[in-house]
Amino acid sequence: MMLPDSLTNTVFLSDWLPEVCPTLYQCLTKALTDNAVAYRILDNTNDIWCRDFMPIQIDEKRFVFYTYNPDYLQARHKRRYITDVKKVQNVDFLRQAQTVNLDLVLDGGNVVKCGHKVVMTEKVFVENNNLSRNEVQRLIEEAFQCDIVFLPWDKKEKCGHSDGIIHYIGDGKILLTNYGDLSPYFYRRFRNALEHHFEVVSLKYNVKRFHSRSWSYINFLQVGCLVLVPQLCIPEDEQALQQIAEAMPQCKVAGVPALEAVRKGGALNCISWNIKL
Repeated sequence: MMLPDSLTNTVFLSDWLPEVCPTLYQCLTKALTDNAVAYRILDNTNDIWCRDFMPIQIDEKRFVFYTYNPDYLQARHKRRYITDVKKVQNVDFLRQAQTVNLDLVLDGGNVVKCGHKVVMTEKVFVENNNLSRNEVQRLIEEAFQCDIVFLPWDKKEKCGHSDGIIHYIGDGKILLTNYGDLSPYFYRRFRNALEHHFEVVSLKYNVKRFHSRSWSYINFLQVGCLVLVPQLCIPEDEQALQQIAEAMPQCKVAGVPALEAVRKGGALNCISWNIKL
C-alpha cells in the first residue's frame, strides 16, 4: 500500500502563497500550528500549485519524479509558471531519498493515492500521445507498483486533475464530489468506474441554488488525523464540513477560508505538498 495522507506529518507550501493568497496562508498556517503540524516553505517555485510539480511519495523512502510540463501552460506568457522541481529549494532530504523516474508528462494533482491503487483521469493519455495507451499505463504501473483506475476526462476542466473529483478516506472508501450538480453524465461514469474498486460516498448539498465552486470541498488537505476543508462563505460550507466529518470520524475536521485559491482554480490539496519526514 502506498503511503496514505493519514501517515503524513509535514506540509510544504509554495513561497508564492503568502503574497498571492495572504488570507489563506495566514489561516492555513495558523490551523497547522494550532494542531501541532509542521510546515515548511518551498523556495524558488513559480506558482502556488505545489501539488502539481512536486514528486509523489509512495513510501517512507521513495519518491516518484515526473515531467511537469502541462499543456495548459504552453502559451508564451504562461510558461513562466512552470516550476522546475530540480531548482526548488528547502528539500535537501530528497537527495537522500530513493527516486523513481517516470518519463511521462504528468501533474501531481492527477494522482490520488487510494490504498493499493492510484486514481487518475485519462488526461494523462492526451499529454503523452506519442506513446500508446498501453505503454503509458505500463509505465505508470511500474513507477507506482500498483494498479491504476482511470476516470474519463471532463474536458470542461482543462487541468484534468483527479484531486478535484475524489479523495481517498481509507478502508477502501472514496469520497466523490457533488459532480451530479456539474454533469450527471460524468457523475454516472465516475461512479461506474470507481464502484468496481471502492465503496463510493458522494457529497451532496441541500441548497436552493447550486454554487459552481462547491466542487472544491473535495480538494481538502489531510495530514495525519487533521483534515482542513475549504470554506467559501456560502451555505454549502457547513454541510461539507459535516459530511466530511461523518465520513472520517477518526479525524479532526476544520474549515479554512480558501476563496483566494478557489477563484484561481484550485483549493487546499492543490496548494500543499504533504509528506512523511
